Amino acid sequence: MQELPEHFAVSGTSDLSRREQRRSFLGAAGGMAALGAAGLAASAPAHAAQSSTESLLDVWTRTKKARIGVDLNNKPLRFKDENGKPAGLGIEFLELLLNDMGVEPVYTEMPFGQTFAALAAGKFDMIGTFVTILPGRALRGAFAGFPAYYQQNVAYLKEGRSIGKLAELNAPGVKVACQQGTSEATTLRALFPQAEIQTFPQLTDATSAVGTGRVDALITDALFAQNVLKAYPQVTVHGETVNAIPNTFFMAADDFKLWAYITNWLRYQGALRTMVGLQQKWFGTEAQDKYNIPLISVGSGGEPVEIKQG
Repeated sequence: MQELPEHFAVSGTSDLSRREQRRSFLGAAGGMAALGAAGLAASAPAHAAQSSTESLLDVWTRTKKARIGVDLNNKPLRFKDENGKPAGLGIEFLELLLNDMGVEPVYTEMPFGQTFAALAAGKFDMIGTFVTILPGRALRGAFAGFPAYYQQNVAYLKEGRSIGKLAELNAPGVKVACQQGTSEATTLRALFPQAEIQTFPQLTDATSAVGTGRVDALITDALFAQNVLKAYPQVTVHGETVNAIPNTFFMAADDFKLWAYITNWLRYQGALRTMVGLQQKWFGTEAQDKYNIPLISVGSGGEPVEIKQG
């Protein structure tokens, strides 16, 4: 356990009192990290590390700039509009956060799989892409303590392929595609151990693979249904949700002040149901209307909630 610096103790108190204060503070920080009925496993960065380093929250509000790393190849979540400007649900939600700070983003674009190493190398301040809360990633940084978004994965099937249930994809000779560096690349090997899991650098590559029949299925977010079916109308969507996994912002592990602000902001947006409105704006209702797939969004306590049409 990392000790708090002495300036957190009240002058003149005994060593016992100081130890009690440390335990009290760490207990409070742990309680904040447990926010959300979804059980988001985020650990608060150690407050002690802030004693000699200025928080990025203070740097951002002082300079009015935030250096953000993003992957802009996942329309409608994140992409470049006709003017080359970052757009999409994830970008709009991120810019709502920064606007409330009075800060403008300075984007660094790169493939999603490269963003973790780039963050560790200091090439930018925070990953602006929603990040799935894989436990291994928590060894490399800190997740905000409240979900920003639930990734609702479904199966997109090649032309002529039909299944009665998802378990039929778990068979020798079945090829299942996903994007490199995503949570799917990890979880699909556990869900479909007998299938051949193929990973692709970009989602567009994986989509092309199922659209041209080179793989049997693509597992990715239901939000892409409109774009996938527009590009490859012969593809169908299996109406069963593979899983719904919390995603949130990911940052360096030594900045409690930034972590606490973003966690509080996300909790407030959950109460306002901000994400529900953005999902309906950017994703449309095709997956719900055509394949009866319910929209899963973030509830006021961080839990996943189904949003049904009508």
